[in-house]
Amino acid sequence: MTNVNNLGLLNSLSELINSHYDSGNHAIASYLVENIYRLDQVTVNEIIDHAYVSRSAVRRFCEKLGYSSLIDLKSSFSKIIFPSDIRHRSKEDYHINNLQLTELIKKMLDDINTVFTSSVLDQIVYQINRHNEVILLCANNTSNTLIKFQQEMIYANKVIVVLDQKYRSNKYLKALKPNALLITVSTSGKYAEILNDFLRELPGYKMMITGNRNENLAKSYDQVFYISNSSFTEDYLGIYGKYGITYLFDQIFLRYVALFK
Repeated sequence: MTNVNNLGLLNSLSELINSHYDSGNHAIASYLVENIYRLDQVTVNEIIDHAYVSRSAVRRFCEKLGYSSLIDLKSSFSKIIFPSDIRHRSKEDYHINNLQLTELIKKMLDDINTVFTSSVLDQIVYQINRHNEVILLCANNTSNTLIKFQQEMIYANKVIVVLDQKYRSNKYLKALKPNALLITVSTSGKYAEILNDFLRELPGYKMMITGNRNENLAKSYDQVFYISNSSFTEDYLGIYGKYGITYLFDQIFLRYVALFK
């Protein structure tokens, strides 16, 4: 089972690299990124020698990211979810040209449009409109897209909350009311699997948007909306996760404004 920390690990590393240039955390994060494809061989002593930090600094770095040790952190990279499933790509995938990518995106858009008809979009926007509390739950590599949707919904006078992998400690969920709406956005279903046991204990009306048609996963929700006619658990090129979610939530926003603005 994937650790929930893994879903935000790349974001955390990027934040440390971008925000703390002169810190030990920056040095450790930079060294790990530079050696990411031989990470299983990297030792604490190696980091100490090359990043010029102490042993305790390495320990604190791992704890800051939610891991008990460097071994725990390194093991996560064998199952970490990279944006667009980068680690699952084959060499042939990198030779896809613009015309092929454009064709794949066109097919994806046609696929989404066949499942998200006007009546299906209406079901989603009516639920968003009728609930005072609306919370979107997603992995970090989807949160930027949903934050844009959140900002657009301000124009429609609707407050939306977006939560990423830090959901367990979030005050919104601790004070959740029975009439809240929770929408899990998990293209491959991996994030939904991690969230599943926790979600069952929460009050509120629950919806999920996913490409994973696992029936056991769907049992935790009042409504499930599938982003594709086909079921998938990997989105190797990020066609649905990177482009599809953006397109879908643009459609949801436009439909909401058309009906309620």
